Amino acid sequence: MGRYIVTIVWSVIYMLVVGFIAGPLTQSASFNVTDMRNCVIVGVIFGILFSAIIATITAHTKKDNSKYSKLK
Repeated sequence: MGRYIVTIVWSVIYMLVVGFIAGPLTQSASFNVTDMRNCVIVGVIFGILFSAIIATITAHTKKDNSKYSKLK
């Protein structure tokens, strides 16, 4: 469970940084609350997807006795 939380938190942080940098590139005035809310939503979605996908990929590449190796 901790892996999912850490991945989601870092995904949200990275999306906020990307949104802050992309704001001036799209000629918007500043990084406002609406942009921040959108970045957080996209960050949470990508965080959940990445944490689920990475667990599935690593389960297929390494055979061991963990509960993740049974995700076939």
